[in-house]
Amino acid sequence: IKSSAASDVYKRQVYMKTILKNKKLFVGLIMSALLLPACNDWTDPESLTLHTPSFEEQNPELYEAYLKDLCNYKAGDHNVMFVSFNNPLTYPVNRSEHLTVLPDSIDFVSLNNPDQLSGDIQNEMVEIRRKGTRIVYTIDYAGFEKDWTAIVKNSDGSLTEEDALQYLGERTDEMLALCDRYNYDGVIVDYTGRSMVSLPEKELAEYNARQKNFLDRIGAWIDSHKGKTLAFYGNAQYLFPEYMSILSKCDYIILKTLSSTGEGDLSVKAYMAVQAGKDAAAELGGSENLVPTDRFVACVETPRPEDKEQAFGYWDTETGGSKMLATYGAAKWVASPSVDFERKGLFVQNAHNDYFDNNPVYRNIRESIQIMNPNN
Repeated sequence: IKSSAASDVYKRQVYMKTILKNKKLFVGLIMSALLLPACNDWTDPESLTLHTPSFEEQNPELYEAYLKDLCNYKAGDHNVMFVSFNNPLTYPVNRSEHLTVLPDSIDFVSLNNPDQLSGDIQNEMVEIRRKGTRIVYTIDYAGFEKDWTAIVKNSDGSLTEEDALQYLGERTDEMLALCDRYNYDGVIVDYTGRSMVSLPEKELAEYNARQKNFLDRIGAWIDSHKGKTLAFYGNAQYLFPEYMSILSKCDYIILKTLSSTGEGDLSVKAYMAVQAGKDAAAELGGSENLVPTDRFVACVETPRPEDKEQAFGYWDTETGGSKMLATYGAAKWVASPSVDFERKGLFVQNAHNDYFDNNPVYRNIRESIQIMNPNN
């Protein structure tokens, strides 16, 4: 035992001497480092990037097979999903600002900020195209009219209707040019229009000329851009019969149902478009409906995070209880059969709001796609 105790004392002494020696060495190294000239490799901290391999990186062959199946699905007969997306003009900061996070089954993404696209957004456009997703943007004619009204209000009164047609035409051409500039896959034409029933003769003539000016340019554009998607988002009943031919060039007719509060109103809007086509054909002496009835798309929006009263993105229920999500109700409407027209899909505006609302992200949009296409 004594020998063992003596050995422990000896070991402790050797240990303490070693610690002291190493401590002096460590202090010496620190002092030497402080005395050395500045070195970028030492003084500039490097961030540690943690990389989690993606599905594509882990199994490239399986991912390519998945992309092939996804593209085949989108190329086949199914109810389509349009969404509008509030893309940032700069580098995406939050995950919700990335196009690549959107559900793969979305068919069309309409960018809310279609001009001055950052390089990052353009790269993500290329990436989601691999999934068969097409990128479009909206041309808002009402915005052009609003801007022209402001110009007239601030003018000296010398502006004429010819000036208006020139301005509105130039704005239309500028927006159409974005398709080639950024290689978009098509456009959505937002034309609300107005009722012509009680318009005075002068206003009716002005409305006619402006509508023709706008739709003629849209028609000429699609004639020279075969393969691009054209969707009309508006009220067919507010088009002059002689200009309704533009609708036959559209792949989809999106109904103005953003403010609807139930599926009944969606059907009413569809029947109004159907009847408008019949009336226009009769007026022009024909029999074929001038509004194609095989391509109707409903339009709703996702709930807004700041809306506490559930005024946007919700439908009223028949029982008067808690409101129904508009995306859910409209998806069920699209999946339901109809006799006089075909329901071909859904346009969900401001899809980015759905990122924050659920887990998994974009749950409402994913469920809407599944409801519309239960067998896929």
